[in-house]
Amino acid sequence: MRFLIVDDDSDKIRLVREFLIGQRVDAADVLSAEHAAGARMLLEQVSVDVLLIDVLLPVRRGGQPHGEHSVELLRQIVEDGTTPSPRHILGMTASPDAIAEFGDDFRRLVTQVLHVAPGEHAWRDSLNALLLLLQRIEDARDANDYDICVLNALRAPELEAVISSWPLTLGAEQILARNILYRQGSVLLNGVERRIACAHLSQMGPIASAHAATAMLAEFRPRVLLMTGICGGFAEHVAIGDIVVAEKSWDWQAGKWSDEGTLATALDQRDPAPELVAEARGLESVLPGLYAEYEGPRPSKPPRLVVGPMVSGSSVVASLDIQKVFRNQHRKMAGVDMECYGIYYAAANHAGAPVRAICVKSVSDLADRAKGDDFQTYCSQMSARVALEMVRRYFSR
Repeated sequence: MRFLIVDDDSDKIRLVREFLIGQRVDAADVLSAEHAAGARMLLEQVSVDVLLIDVLLPVRRGGQPHGEHSVELLRQIVEDGTTPSPRHILGMTASPDAIAEFGDDFRRLVTQVLHVAPGEHAWRDSLNALLLLLQRIEDARDANDYDICVLNALRAPELEAVISSWPLTLGAEQILARNILYRQGSVLLNGVERRIACAHLSQMGPIASAHAATAMLAEFRPRVLLMTGICGGFAEHVAIGDIVVAEKSWDWQAGKWSDEGTLATALDQRDPAPELVAEARGLESVLPGLYAEYEGPRPSKPPRLVVGPMVSGSSVVASLDIQKVFRNQHRKMAGVDMECYGIYYAAANHAGAPVRAICVKSVSDLADRAKGDDFQTYCSQMSARVALEMVRRYFSR
């Protein structure tokens, strides 16, 4: 946490600075300025968590301290937004007369006003209470909040399959980060209500999935980040309807194209949570029952569960020549989609509470055959139901 003390009284700056350092705030994180111009410059240069500002400030060095200068700086921060805003703003003064003259305007723009002077102790208690609150907020960022976040590429049929097949209680649709529509609520797993948020992408592709996953991880801090839905597959490894658990993923387009039309790949492989992969491997036995329960159009045979690589790219590729490029990157490539790598990348680079990510998708078309959408609804349903059984088993442990 970084603090900025703004006061033209060097003794008062020293008093507050020593108190903060005594409360285990790093000395390098306690900045100071002696006038409004200096404060404005520091706020524009660095991120500040707590601003402690005197009621009476000069505009610049050598100027006359006045409450109007402090109030004007606060208005630029709080009301106009022309100066970057700290997370918390506290006023301080050693002059009861200053509070009497400018107190109303000042209190409207700050959290509270501290009476900071030698021999006064109440301000120390107030500041210490704020430090404890900020520390608890920081600690909360390192803890999980939600149990599950489900992210789908498509609203229909993928997200709709989750909503219709999971035992969910969801609230109204809301918007996150300007373009991510989500619903939050609970899911009943093994008799326990678990917190969940479900969302779909505004557009397809690994960039959109990485952006949405990053936003959801920051907002909900889930234990599990899950993607279900449909994917392409390759006939020598999977059939239509098979469930692919992506044990690794990468962007097949990453690398350098030569003049001869070959791609020198630069694989940045990302992996899912091994605990979830282990749970998924044990689900082969439930597939015949899920297949039998489905009442709509479906393939002629029950699905198999395939644990293998699923590569991602920014576009749907129908050209067999292009498909050879990424199929040569791994001999056991099972699936191809446009989002999995973005999910795994966001989870691997998440700086907050630990999150376990996995993509479980069903093969709705064979990438080396003619495209079709006959079984997209079936595949979305099967993917969602397999994922539900996986998280049930995971949370039961």
